[in-house]
Amino acid sequence: MSTTSAVTTTSSLPLDVAGHAFELLMRGPQPLAVDGAALGEGLPARLIPLGELRHLLLHPSCTRTTRDHVWRHLITQARTHRGVWMVAAVALARPMLGRLVTALTNKTHAEQIGHPDRLARMDQEDLEAEVLTAFMEALVRVNLAWSHPLLRLSRLTQFAVLRTLAIEPPRPLADPDLLDRAESGQQPLTYPAGHPDLLLAQAVAEGVITRDEAELIGLTRLEGVSLSSYCRRRGLLYCTALKRRQRAENALYQAFLKRTL
Repeated sequence: MSTTSAVTTTSSLPLDVAGHAFELLMRGPQPLAVDGAALGEGLPARLIPLGELRHLLLHPSCTRTTRDHVWRHLITQARTHRGVWMVAAVALARPMLGRLVTALTNKTHAEQIGHPDRLARMDQEDLEAEVLTAFMEALVRVNLAWSHPLLRLSRLTQFAVLRTLAIEPPRPLADPDLLDRAESGQQPLTYPAGHPDLLLAQAVAEGVITRDEAELIGLTRLEGVSLSSYCRRRGLLYCTALKRRQRAENALYQAFLKRTL
């Protein structure tokens, strides 16, 4: 079974990029592999390239016990060595991650029909990046004593992404009377009509957020630039920019509540 065929991709979708990176790892005379003899559980008693292992795990004859045992090994390798083993874990989980992206896309669209302001609008690229970030965090967090580790990874990933989607960004209020009602639970916070960019500039002048944070919020919240596109332009990791924006928006939210803006 060949895992070294030429692979090219022009897709910028994170799952495609991760899959391409994995195929590159599988090229050459000594691709990344596991020791089937040491792992046991019915695996071939030899070095098994991960490209072949992926097919073995997906085959109907592979038992759940074998699959769970192999995944505990992959998770341990990813935690210990990170790097290429993180890429490998993503690649071997790609069918599950693809199904999860589809389910989240459908759920997001369904929620937005009835509650357009409840979930953040994310394009496919942003959603896949969010899923990958959550999955890699789940690799570190998942308890290896739990049964069905891949299923646990899927649930941890899904819950983390849903929490992110459900977070409404802090939204400045122009009218102090509205703020009073918002604090009492009578009125949700909302962006003021007019020039929210001026309010961001004021926040920078008051030292609530930095100029870079104001630019990040302005581009990705007000001008419709996807967070993944913003990261590519500036050479940032998606998770870094996401956390930076969340911290800045929380600072804005606290400033509005304290009426310092």
